[in-house]
Amino acid sequence: MLKIDDDAGVRTITLNRPDRMNALTMTMVTKLNDALRDSARDPGVRALVITGAGRGFCPGFDLSGGDGGEEVDPIAERWQNDPVWLTPEQAGLRLLLDDQTPVLLRRMGKPTIASVRGAAAGSGLVLAIACDIRIASETAIFKTAFASAGRCGDPGGTYLLSKLVGPGRARELYLMDPRISASEALAMGLVTKVVPDDQLEAETKALAQRFAEGPPIAYASIKRNLMAAETMALEETMALEAPANVTASLSHDGKEAGRAFLEKRKPVFRGY
Repeated sequence: MLKIDDDAGVRTITLNRPDRMNALTMTMVTKLNDALRDSARDPGVRALVITGAGRGFCPGFDLSGGDGGEEVDPIAERWQNDPVWLTPEQAGLRLLLDDQTPVLLRRMGKPTIASVRGAAAGSGLVLAIACDIRIASETAIFKTAFASAGRCGDPGGTYLLSKLVGPGRARELYLMDPRISASEALAMGLVTKVVPDDQLEAETKALAQRFAEGPPIAYASIKRNLMAAETMALEETMALEAPANVTASLSHDGKEAGRAFLEKRKPVFRGY
């Protein structure tokens, strides 16, 4: 279902249903959210990678309706025959409460990378665009996939895609639902980098290790400032950035960066 590996400050979460191209189930989403919360508060995790096992990243939710032998959600099982539970309002509330993945990834004070091979569609696309960086192999395919399935999209998807590629292009991708190649995704800014398929793991590892060796305090502040800049006015953003920059400058890591520069060596950041 999920595979979690830690290596030198890099945590890799692998969606692990290769027989279903890593299609999501609610059980997987619950476990993924738990893993993201744990990663956010673990000081040993300094960079996070999300990827998929086998030939695909994630084509979205498993529409077959089964969890493939996974645990049954006890709350859903208890109330599944209650007419109130089945109303759109209750179902929507449950979806919003259950799937906090985009929020957890965006608010995590650590760099996050989606390493994409094969299809990233529907909920899988939302998962990828919630990460800070997307590295795609030449085999990667991107698709909103919601309109084709008679749906309007997962919570957070329209916001994230509009911020990433612009509102006009986001409307095109949601309404027309084209199949986007890796090269097209790179051209429109949907992905950060495209690499040959056999180099995807190595390229992802190199970037994740670079982040893991970087300054955690600065990264956390950068992500917080960027989120604020999406909604705040210039003066408000500057008021947030100034004290954060002073705090980072006065930290061990801020001073270490200065010493390393003068001594012509690589800095050793400790996260305080």
